[in-house]
Amino acid sequence: MNDFGPFTLLLTAVVVAAFLVLVPTVLILLARKLVTRRPLGTHGRDWLLSLLIAPLMIAAFAGSYLFAASKGIDEHTIIKWMNIFMAAVFVFGYAVKKFWDFRRKLKFWAGLGVLIIGHFALLSRVRWEQASYFWLVVVIGVPELAVVFFLLGLTFKPKGRRSAEEISDIRD
Repeated sequence: MNDFGPFTLLLTAVVVAAFLVLVPTVLILLARKLVTRRPLGTHGRDWLLSLLIAPLMIAAFAGSYLFAASKGIDEHTIIKWMNIFMAAVFVFGYAVKKFWDFRRKLKFWAGLGVLIIGHFALLSRVRWEQASYFWLVVVIGVPELAVVFFLLGLTFKPKGRRSAEEISDIRD
């Protein structure tokens, strides 16, 4: 039996996971293109960037899992924090995308920062009884996304049709 070191194990996990994630993604995009007969809407560099980002994210999660496991941290705790982080990326990534026009306003980043701190503070206090956190993004992330959109929408008008005056007000 081969004695793989942690780096070889991590590299193998990244390659296999990237393959298992990227192949269905490409097939779904191509099927969508065939069904809708519309262009894919992405350039070649976007495809290459996604091919780079996916393995890097998988490596980061696998590496942090292996590092925490080597330090003796409980597996439930590791998976809990990974899922809390993934839910945060999902919720606040979409929030930033929707309200991107307001990126130059300090009020936007301050409000988003308070919501992010609240996200981690509240979800870290929830008692998790088992390691099946996969549904965290759906069960908690989707309602949290609605709350974040509502709260940010109270302060800012999200993307949509705006007049030239509104666009110039945003840039001021």
